[in-house]
Amino acid sequence: MIAVLTGDIVGSQELSESKREQLQAFLEETAASTDLSANIEVFAGDSWQCVCHAPESAIHLAVAIRSHLFGKRGIDTRVSIGIGTYENLRPEKISLSQGEAFVLSGRGLEEMPQEQRLSIQFGGNLPLPTQELIHASVLLLDGITVNWTAKQAQAVALSGGKLNQYELAEKFDPPISAQAFGKHLAKARWKLIKQALTSISHGLHEALKETEK
Repeated sequence: MIAVLTGDIVGSQELSESKREQLQAFLEETAASTDLSANIEVFAGDSWQCVCHAPESAIHLAVAIRSHLFGKRGIDTRVSIGIGTYENLRPEKISLSQGEAFVLSGRGLEEMPQEQRLSIQFGGNLPLPTQELIHASVLLLDGITVNWTAKQAQAVALSGGKLNQYELAEKFDPPISAQAFGKHLAKARWKLIKQALTSISHGLHEALKETEK
């Protein structure tokens, strides 16, 4: 089982040529900032696809990509996660890969309402009650993150490591006070988001273990 994330850039027509050309580098920069093993490819100019080899961590990666792109680069993106099997994995050319997870992710993006930013789809092996619970959790998570400002997204992108709030405030672009940084995190509902990410990941991990028995 793998997770495939498929995304497209919101308002891509307004994206500058330089940002469009650097989109691959921006996405790779985001993936490198996490501890997750992921391959990313940009295609069709404003769309991208990513393989996450730890499917239970896919929602963490999706939120990281959104917060980094929007907070640090001013680029918003929709993300559709598909969790399932794969038949042919092409790390050097992800868009040529095949399998259930790729179909689910691509279809999810096509069916996602324009105002939505996050969605998740599963293969048939996951129990339906688990799927429904995680679907609902991701929709609630989307309802919070879709209203982020760029500054709130940047604060979230910087958080999650071992640095304290004073150190994080200094890394903010441009640097701000620790108090201002804390306000951005609070308005982004970061504590609530962290709890939601942990719960979703744990639920997925346990459910996926059961399907392997």
